[in-house]
Amino acid sequence: MSKKFITYSLFAAFLIIVLRWYRSENTSVNVVNVCGWYGVIPREVFDDFEKETGIKVRYDFYDSNEALEAKLLAANSGYDVVFPSFLPYAARQLSMKLYAKLNHKLIPNIKNVDGIITSKFKENGGDTQFLIPLFWGTIGIAYNEEVISKLLPSETIDSYEILFNPSKVSKLFPYGVSFPEEYIDIIPQTKVFLQLNHNDNFIADTAACFHFLAKVRPYITKFSSTTMISDLLSGDICIAIGTSDNALKAMRAAKFVKKVIQFRLPKNNGLLWIDCACIPRKALNILNAHKLINFLLRPDIAARITNHSGILVNLPGGLYLINPEITSKKEICPSDPGVLNNLILTRFGMENAKSLIKSWTQYKMFAQFTDTNKGETK
Repeated sequence: MSKKFITYSLFAAFLIIVLRWYRSENTSVNVVNVCGWYGVIPREVFDDFEKETGIKVRYDFYDSNEALEAKLLAANSGYDVVFPSFLPYAARQLSMKLYAKLNHKLIPNIKNVDGIITSKFKENGGDTQFLIPLFWGTIGIAYNEEVISKLLPSETIDSYEILFNPSKVSKLFPYGVSFPEEYIDIIPQTKVFLQLNHNDNFIADTAACFHFLAKVRPYITKFSSTTMISDLLSGDICIAIGTSDNALKAMRAAKFVKKVIQFRLPKNNGLLWIDCACIPRKALNILNAHKLINFLLRPDIAARITNHSGILVNLPGGLYLINPEITSKKEICPSDPGVLNNLILTRFGMENAKSLIKSWTQYKMFAQFTDTNKGETK
């Protein structure tokens, strides 16, 4: 036997070992690859899933829906479970056929996903054959109670009037005013605030919204959807349009710096957001992905996620397991059917996203906003 033959044989054996290791690490029945928002699901939940099933969870993070979409559009993201925001992202990605059809027989706990949130999801084109409306929350007004009560002592914060009225928001401007980063988190409420119901005239409604918001643009100090907590605590801003879970975190942290942060859902104007659980079409560990989703739909697990992050899980029957610190705050954890039915969930502007993004970018960049439809500066 020649040395060359022995060398080739050893190399072939080594290659087989490496390939077997790679397959066991990447496609074995004992792995599920997950990509989600940072800080939503505590690591302890995944640890318990691993103990119960023997399936190892590899958890990767993304900080924006755009980042996740870029991963999904790659040749193969390698992920088995992801959690995109429903509108406009998951809805658009579903039309691009990026998600696999779910086997509901492997997700018996899907029966727990019921109620008003799921109904609104379906009414707006949500398809539970591919997307499960798992996480949800609201967008409203978070503010420093001491500052607002001093500047506007007679103001009752139950409407966007405090931010949409130039004479009022101008008084808050020296103490910082924050609007959302994306148009989808502010234009729908503006449309409802203005009572624009001309669904057959989207262009006119959008132009009216931007024309109206142009009047308060000089008093907006920043646009952010991620820094609200630190901005409120540091005093960089005194009021913000933001999410209920971030408002809860700000409330919790404010106690340590002797501040009082409040959160209000404007009457008939609170915005609902939903994040979905989905399995990418090119996922390798389909069975394990179903097992993980089913695990997350257990009431006890859902309550742990909510208690950790402040983000609500769409299991109405499991509310009793959530920390009273959260459920007692009706603005943070709304359960009244009247309130839930009035939350805005809309596909507003999905068909005209490019033009809306362009107008919104222009709006953010210039205090003196130019209405491109009329060629005027407001």
